[in-house]
Amino acid sequence: MDFNLSGALVAVIGLGRTGVAVAQVLSRRGARVVVYDAKPEQELAEEIQTISHPLVEVIAGRDDFPGIERADVVVPSPGVPADAPVLVSARERGVLVMPEIELAYHISRAPIVAVTGTNGKTTTTALIGAMLCASGVKARVGGNMAPGEPLILLADAAAQDEVLVAEVSSFQLETCTKFRPRAAVLTNISQDHLNRHGSMDAYASAKARLFQAQTEDDLAVLNADCPVSRTLEGACRAKVAWFSLRRRFSPGAYLDGDRLVADLGEPVDLISVGEIRLIGWHDQGALANKQELIKRRGFLVENALAASLAALFMGASAFGIAEALRNFKGVPHRMEPVCEIGGVLFINNSMCTNPQALVRSVESCSRPVVLIAGGRNKRLDFTQAAVRVASLVKGAVLIGEMADELRRLLRENGLDAVETARTMDEAVNLAVEMAVPGDIVMLAPGCASMDMYSDFMERGEAFKRAVERLGSCMGGGVK
Repeated sequence: MDFNLSGALVAVIGLGRTGVAVAQVLSRRGARVVVYDAKPEQELAEEIQTISHPLVEVIAGRDDFPGIERADVVVPSPGVPADAPVLVSARERGVLVMPEIELAYHISRAPIVAVTGTNGKTTTTALIGAMLCASGVKARVGGNMAPGEPLILLADAAAQDEVLVAEVSSFQLETCTKFRPRAAVLTNISQDHLNRHGSMDAYASAKARLFQAQTEDDLAVLNADCPVSRTLEGACRAKVAWFSLRRRFSPGAYLDGDRLVADLGEPVDLISVGEIRLIGWHDQGALANKQELIKRRGFLVENALAASLAALFMGASAFGIAEALRNFKGVPHRMEPVCEIGGVLFINNSMCTNPQALVRSVESCSRPVVLIAGGRNKRLDFTQAAVRVASLVKGAVLIGEMADELRRLLRENGLDAVETARTMDEAVNLAVEMAVPGDIVMLAPGCASMDMYSDFMERGEAFKRAVERLGSCMGGGVK
């Protein structure tokens, strides 16, 4: 697009991965950039070095924003809420407030596929990229997914004949007005981030901004099996394609028996459920009944159906989609098999940060599960999740700020084998004491990580290190 900020003064709030990327791209394009961050300069030494440029100034260690009133554009970090006083003041002065993903859209020569949702968005994003690449379509994958590059870095580097596939969050969408993906995918909506958005209505409204700038030439992919998602059809001006495990839609993606079918004008048979090798599909051989397989792997089948529609719309072939599904290795910290020790399989699902994801994680396993869960709550209600989890797992070890509350809920619902732990090593050791050969020990926290770790990736790595130490102590037996 024709979007030139050369010579403009751009205020960037926050020197995280997004702020660093914005400063790098805009300074290379001739914009004057001032970055504000409340952290002291010594804590930001690496980031400051990364964005060192004659056109970049960093103001650190202050919680005010000197000189920001002169900015032409303000680019907030995703962690800055839309109603933050600095953003409200900027809008009142007529200053353009633009999130990084919208800025990326304006500078990108390549079309964008954007994926959001409460659960499954990272896997769906990665799948779309794999499907396009397997079909010979050049694709770059990133955005909010971790690990991955921010969308603005992808947009800055992409050629016109490529496709950008990006995970986007409700935090990023909250201040969007003109972000227009060619294909927009909403995987599902359930309670999450209520500590930020305040209510489910506000959270859903933030997600719905994904569709607001699309036109009838674009595609909106929605989940027909998700009650909240169904209410958003009216927010879409784009062509709507539904995906469902229960019903057939045209346009849409659905199951015909155990076959995945995508239809954007005519039905395209893709692959059988049993052929998919998605991360988290453990013990498929033990599930001879196809309907039981579909039931246990429903979340992942939903991801595959949603991804197929977006990929097909952007030029993927049926063959490429099927090949990607057969060969997809998954992404770290999402139902990631770590190893097997003494017949016990260890799974790292640290990305599980809300009640629905916790339930679906446990439901996906065909072997008995000893659960490691807990962390910082995001003002979410775990009452119903605890009922289901208590009925499915054989034991639980709880960590972090939510440990006592989760212990109470699980025990009230009939689960007696519940322990608490202060560290990840202690949690893994206690879980192993509950497990026998043939069981799964799964980290599926259901909560945010910031009470003990900087992010879910650090938490997942801590779990994997604890499992590795356990294997060493047991003198081998790791597979």
